Amino acid sequence: MTPAPLAFADALPWLLALTVVPLALASVAALVRPTARLAAPLTVVGSVGAAALGVALLAGAGTLDVRTGSLVDGLSVVDLRYDSLGAVFLVALGLSAAASAGSIVGTRARSRLEGAAFPAFLLAIVVVLGAANGFAFLFAWELMALLSAILVIGLRPTRAVLSAGYLYVAMTHVATVAILVAFAVLAAGTGAGLGFDAWRAASPALDPRARDVVFVLALAGFGTKAGAVPLHAWLPRAHPVAPSHVSAVMSGVMIKTGIYGLVRIVVDVLGGGPDWWGVAVLAIGAASAILGVLYALMQHDIKRLLAFHSVENIGIILLGVGASLVLAAHGATTLAAVALAAALFHSLNHAAFKTLLFLGAGAVLHATRVRDLNRLGGLARLMPVTALTFGVGAAAISGLPPLNGFASEWLTFQGLLGTAGETAVPPLVRFAGALAIGALGLTAALAVACFVKATGIAFLGLPRSREAATAHEASRPVLAALVGLAAACVVLGLGAGVASGTLTDVARSILPAGLASPVPVAAVTSLPRTEGAATYAALAGGLLIVIAAAGATFLVGRGMRRARRAETWTCGIEPAPQFQYTGTSFAKPIRLFFRRILLPERRVEVEYHPGTRVPVSIHYRGDVTLVLEDRVFRPAHALGVRAAQAVRRLQAGAIQLYLAYIVVAVLVLLLVTR
Repeated sequence: MTPAPLAFADALPWLLALTVVPLALASVAALVRPTARLAAPLTVVGSVGAAALGVALLAGAGTLDVRTGSLVDGLSVVDLRYDSLGAVFLVALGLSAAASAGSIVGTRARSRLEGAAFPAFLLAIVVVLGAANGFAFLFAWELMALLSAILVIGLRPTRAVLSAGYLYVAMTHVATVAILVAFAVLAAGTGAGLGFDAWRAASPALDPRARDVVFVLALAGFGTKAGAVPLHAWLPRAHPVAPSHVSAVMSGVMIKTGIYGLVRIVVDVLGGGPDWWGVAVLAIGAASAILGVLYALMQHDIKRLLAFHSVENIGIILLGVGASLVLAAHGATTLAAVALAAALFHSLNHAAFKTLLFLGAGAVLHATRVRDLNRLGGLARLMPVTALTFGVGAAAISGLPPLNGFASEWLTFQGLLGTAGETAVPPLVRFAGALAIGALGLTAALAVACFVKATGIAFLGLPRSREAATAHEASRPVLAALVGLAAACVVLGLGAGVASGTLTDVARSILPAGLASPVPVAAVTSLPRTEGAATYAALAGGLLIVIAAAGATFLVGRGMRRARRAETWTCGIEPAPQFQYTGTSFAKPIRLFFRRILLPERRVEVEYHPGTRVPVSIHYRGDVTLVLEDRVFRPAHALGVRAAQAVRRLQAGAIQLYLAYIVVAVLVLLLVTR
């Protein structure tokens, strides 16, 4: 009888074909006819194929190699290798893309180009996750960036959209340059061509200084794509202006390609490095998590709020990666595997709940044409399914049990506790791990506050505008996508033991082999696939039973007595939306507490009756300073523009002047090389 893994292995090429062919046909179909009625179902099929391919690889089917043709020095035209690490992100891609494409079934694309760009964008991500050499990776990476830029900007962009799109294109190309130079250093230092396998085999002999250069460049390049602080400025501007299904995939999956690239190059190819590598990743992760959630709390645009939460969650993932690097550097590979598994698990979970939240926000935007939380309210009565599923996503991203966000954040805590408690780790590095634990705890608490604000202000209370009062429920395809993603958040939470066990095996497969863990992992955490995993599942199931019992008791008790309904008492005045908390007032205590970081600004404009001090109207506006954008990037941009204008004067168009430049350059070279 054929073993199950072998049967899966035989199916891998067919699953890859089920992914690639429908996505390619969807792109062609959208070009032929500007409608999503054929392209969207094909995109769903291709996305499901990607998820199935990922599940098969994780189930132990081995790897899938696809190599065809040859350019120079044995460099293949198509050089793909899908393994268990890429499989994790394939599952995330399939989950997010299937729901996002499913939400637009039956609708028309804005244009043929944009309709074709979406499935092609997904196909580019599939190639990125399987690229086995530097050339194939960079080709797919650049294609992914350009197609996503098309989706963000569109064919008829406003000035604000164009500005956000240009910023995204500029920063993603800065990232590409950094990755290109890192690959060039790897290829030159190892003398092993462009293949990842060759780099992996030759990396132990690479000069330590070259390894450090590759790490810094990889962290900058992949960190920019991931939206990590301080190179995150493009993310909160680009994601809100894109269509909601595009925002969902960009935030849920595309930015994770930065995490994938970082893990692939730094952990898998280079095999880790000195302590300062891990500490640097921990520091960037902590800064991203805290600043991301703080800036999210201050936002009133619901899509911009969610975009800043992507920065926060990338920070949480980087905390797991940083802890894994530190632990692996000191031989604690069991704990390192737990930390890296936490990062991979949170990447998968984030794809589920962030796609859910962006599609929910898109449903609200479609129903009201409003993104400002302060103009929403009362939507739970008019959009009950959207409100319920958005609430599930909000609870998941806030790390509340028994949902998936809690499971991966708890596993991240275990990895950080291992970093802080590992006696083989130097004291300063252990102290950095302890600070990271505090950063993650603060982030989790602020995330709860943020989504209490977002969910409460948008869906509860009275409508604050005519648009909110006349809202309608989303279409059936959108509701099906929302319900499916909400169910995925519950299933991933309840099945955390199995999922984290599989991901721990994935982490072990790419961490340096042959190092024994000097500390028994049971002292810190319970590895999945043990009694601890069953305990978590039992606790999660028990919590669900308690919630269900409480709900049933409430409904039975409500049915036994007649409910008495009355207007809310407001001191004899008819209730009005103006009596309710706004997003601004809800966030003000936190804004004041963190004023040293947020640097709040307040403007009050009062209009008086002529000749009196009696006010006619009072306009209040509060905002926060985005320190990096406003105090670093804007001045740097202005300085760059002035420098470019100064250099432009050197091009006067006179051939004599250019000859003079050449003469001066030759004289300088003669003096330098003398």
